[in-house]
Amino acid sequence: MTGARRGLTLAGTLLAITLSSAAPAGAHGLGGRSDLPLPVWMFAYGAAGALVLSFAALAVLWPTARLEGGRIGVLVPPASPAATEVLAVIGRVVGIAFFAVVLAAALFGDADPTANIAPVAVYVVFWVGMILVSALAGDLWRVLSPFDTLAAAVERLRGGSAAPETDAGYWPAAVGLFAFVWLEIVYPDRAKPRVLGLAIVAYTVVVLLAAARRGRDWLRRGEAFAAFFGVIARMAPLYTDGDGRLRARPPLVGLAALEPRPGLQALVLVGLGSTTFDGISRTRLWTDLTDGLGKWPLTAVSTLGLVWAIGLVTVAYLGAMRVMSRMQARDPDELAGAFVHSLVPIVVAYAVAHYFSLFVFEGQTALAFASDPFGRGWDLFGTARRTVDYRAVSTTTIAYVQAAAI
Repeated sequence: MTGARRGLTLAGTLLAITLSSAAPAGAHGLGGRSDLPLPVWMFAYGAAGALVLSFAALAVLWPTARLEGGRIGVLVPPASPAATEVLAVIGRVVGIAFFAVVLAAALFGDADPTANIAPVAVYVVFWVGMILVSALAGDLWRVLSPFDTLAAAVERLRGGSAAPETDAGYWPAAVGLFAFVWLEIVYPDRAKPRVLGLAIVAYTVVVLLAAARRGRDWLRRGEAFAAFFGVIARMAPLYTDGDGRLRARPPLVGLAALEPRPGLQALVLVGLGSTTFDGISRTRLWTDLTDGLGKWPLTAVSTLGLVWAIGLVTVAYLGAMRVMSRMQARDPDELAGAFVHSLVPIVVAYAVAHYFSLFVFEGQTALAFASDPFGRGWDLFGTARRTVDYRAVSTTTIAYVQAAAI
């Protein structure tokens, strides 16, 4: 176990150095605030120090598994499968309604991103919100997913499910997640509603065709968001067992049951590396480096930067696993698969640190857009004139939340 503990400490150190190079939350073309009441270099070194000390403490104080025995958990009222099924149906209705409104607004609403619900709904409410919800409340995307609901409808119309083909693991999901984060971080017109609308249509068509060919169960690991949120949901204290009953368990223990499959490492590392690059792209160093570039040259450079950031965290992780494999005389690929679940809390913690201010401030605009999603001058719920209150959370609070998350 000594060699394994040293390997884990090394992994933590390498990841800390990599992650500490990124800045706090950026604007994503939607607005926001990223100032801190302390220098960025101090925040970065503090974050790196926290990670190194955490891994060192775990290596010394937690040498054996302690959480695996609590994976089953206890039943939570309402524990009956019937009650859970009713809640699932309500979730599917909510999910498909949200999807329909966002897609219609993106395709037919006001073309101005500041007057259309689609950008904030996709990049803030959906993307950031579902990461937080999945980590805290479990795999709600499994019932909210409009893709699963649509695939179920197609399956019923066809009179049965397609015969499953060769399992490609998480690789399709990793590719899909990369495409989404590229759109979110790199593509210059990412906030334009029409761009979002076409992207949603294209993704939906691809996913439904794949589900029709490979079977609806393929969505759990093949669809990018189902796979990513599903992995994150392993951290949550709530989950649904095989009999459809709601159970509670200690946080994080569900990760111990995460089965290594092809592409799982890629999926997690894309999530971690993309957030890292999003932070790097907001730093003065990056803006100075890309200053003066035109629209498409900047897109090309940013694409390379995104690939570089994902590659950097990948090299850090696989390098640490290779060193550990020499200490333990074990196969490095086996160790990389066995320890990939240890990266999931880091993905979530770094997402919280990076996106917290964006979620708090830009999330407020969702209330206004709820009354006027198409930008037609409506006021359906009396919230259309609400504005962002930048005093809702102080910069000091932002700094505390970011540091505490890491």
